[in-house]
Amino acid sequence: MFVGLGLYSERDMSLQGVEEARTAETVFAELYTSLMSGLDSAKLEKLVEKRISFISRRDLEDDCGKKILKAAKKSKTVLLVPGDPLIATTHVDLRIRAERQGIKTRVVHGASIVSAVMGLSACRTTSMVEA
Repeated sequence: MFVGLGLYSERDMSLQGVEEARTAETVFAELYTSLMSGLDSAKLEKLVEKRISFISRRDLEDDCGKKILKAAKKSKTVLLVPGDPLIATTHVDLRIRAERQGIKTRVVHGASIVSAVMGLSACRTTSMVEA
């Protein structure tokens, strides 16, 4: 399961994302694909009521997410990622690897820079039209 954390802090994660993390046997998080300046890892663990294993770029890219895939073969595993899980090709690659190994995946989308920019652009355009 891939869960988006949103844009700024642990409070940006959706209720569905929190629920999925709480019901997982194992929770991983990677924080290198995007900066979340307001994120507090201790508060995130308290929110999801789980110990979180923070993984590195090397874990995902060089080792092809083996730690995550190994855990996911055994039980429900969640990977928390900044923004939306499917914006980074790293996460798309991991999802493809999982599916090829017979591991069913799901995604809980989160706000990303792409959705934020589109929303802000729409607001800006509306303001200009009204002026």
